[in-house]
Amino acid sequence: MSYHERNIITYLITGIIVMTLYSFHMYDQYQAGLLDGPDAGIQVGWSAIKLIAGSVVITIIVTVIITIVNAIITKNTEFDEADERDKLIDMIGMKVAFITFSVFYVTGMIWLAFGAPMQFILLGSIYAMFMTSMIEGITRLVLYRRGF
Repeated sequence: MSYHERNIITYLITGIIVMTLYSFHMYDQYQAGLLDGPDAGIQVGWSAIKLIAGSVVITIIVTVIITIVNAIITKNTEFDEADERDKLIDMIGMKVAFITFSVFYVTGMIWLAFGAPMQFILLGSIYAMFMTSMIEGITRLVLYRRGF
């Protein structure tokens, strides 16, 4: 497994861990009725700030653990430099992510136009970003595995 593939897998694992924890947190807030009142937007905003902070911390922890385990198993501490192929794969991944998020965003705006509550559209945007990042990572991983 190349350095870049390992980083993508780390990125995917981190995203799944973070969004699982976030989903449990938001479910607890929903059960407590905090997403129904006039302060629902404030709750979603603070939860997004917690999500960002937690994401940074968990990303650092998972990256360090996977790097150490990989170095112990493979006895390889060097990393690959990005070449033109890596840059092209990154650009294709970003293109797929942009298109995916655009579809999610337009769908959210349509739901908003038909009367969906704002706090659920905000939450939908957060989950759309998560899904977009997962689709981007999977796209990049598939391209590396295909030998693009």
